[in-house]
Amino acid sequence: MGYLEDYNLLKDIYSLSNDSIKIPDTKIEIKNYSFVSDENGYYPDSDYYNNCINKNLNIINNTFPNTESILGKNDDDETCNKRFIYPLYHDSRKIKKLIILIHGLNESSWDKYNPWAKRLVELTGQAVLMFPISFHVNRKPQAWSASRSMNVLSKERKNNYESKESSFVNAALSTRLQFNPELFFWSGLRSFYDVQKLIEEIRNGSISEIDKDCRISFFGYSIGAFLIENLIMARKELFSDSKIVLFCGGPTMDIMYPISKYIYDSTAERVMTDFYVKNFERNIQSDEYLKKYFADNEEDGMVFRSLLNMDRHSGFRVNKLKDYEDRILAIPLTCDYVMPPDSVRKTLNENGLKVRINEMNFPFDYDHISPFPLGEKIKEETNECFGKVLANAAEWLD
Repeated sequence: MGYLEDYNLLKDIYSLSNDSIKIPDTKIEIKNYSFVSDENGYYPDSDYYNNCINKNLNIINNTFPNTESILGKNDDDETCNKRFIYPLYHDSRKIKKLIILIHGLNESSWDKYNPWAKRLVELTGQAVLMFPISFHVNRKPQAWSASRSMNVLSKERKNNYESKESSFVNAALSTRLQFNPELFFWSGLRSFYDVQKLIEEIRNGSISEIDKDCRISFFGYSIGAFLIENLIMARKELFSDSKIVLFCGGPTMDIMYPISKYIYDSTAERVMTDFYVKNFERNIQSDEYLKKYFADNEEDGMVFRSLLNMDRHSGFRVNKLKDYEDRILAIPLTCDYVMPPDSVRKTLNENGLKVRINEMNFPFDYDHISPFPLGEKIKEETNECFGKVLANAAEWLD
């Protein structure tokens, strides 16, 4: 089947509530597995979140009524983020090679990625495990996706802050990051540890379909590529034979441009740039939780810091990525203005680093959020271009 047909079929049949789903007319099965995110002594407690709220309480109460579900709770109280389901696509063979697919920022479902996973299984014969980032996809509280209340919040953001590219889709994340930009790091850190726990479970033989000695590779899209870069740079011993594909991702944070109705708005972007790109070193020292984490985890902390700004810790970043330069394939798209090809090249081909970069372009309107549009009139062209990208990735991941 073509891309559009696969998209519609998988959107119709995939459900988190079914343990196993057989894809018609194929040997591919989707199996849902449960995962529990471990606690960690570095994660902030409820007092931390309350303090974050209190420092902005007057602003929040005056401009954004009823935002407690976004800003006022301890993240550890959000059960959906700590206990969740992830899908594994595989055929009937014992899994000797596995691809972990990690999605982009502010995603609410697997709909976009289901055809990607299916095609990778078909082209490689490998299994594909799609893992949700903390507070994304099925780890996201339902209130954040309630269109009526989020539309109200978006209008308030436009009226009070003249937020550009605000929408009901990004209102929750934008508000959250505007007032608590620290949460980007803590959410990312939980995801960082979650993926490591997943790999430990695989190596312990806890997932019956997967050989505990299987080769584990990665396919990362957008911010998923950023998370993968953190993982491979910090945990070289876990990924000695891994292959990596970075699709529409790979640059340092300062040369990403994530203002989008589907990611976060211009107000959140200004705060995030100030907090991470310009002043992160200072912010580490002024936050007791950040200060403790970065003091106790110097190497891991340096990895994260090196990916925030092209000009900061560049020698460290290049040396870390050098170990993977013959195992990483980056696929940027010419019309991607969120993760531009030039930004990918600047990061992955700097100072003698020679990561393979295959830039692609399509003969139809597309963008970072929708690289493969679903229009019926262009479905043949979309299917052809989708096939080229996935074939390129599959050949690399072989």
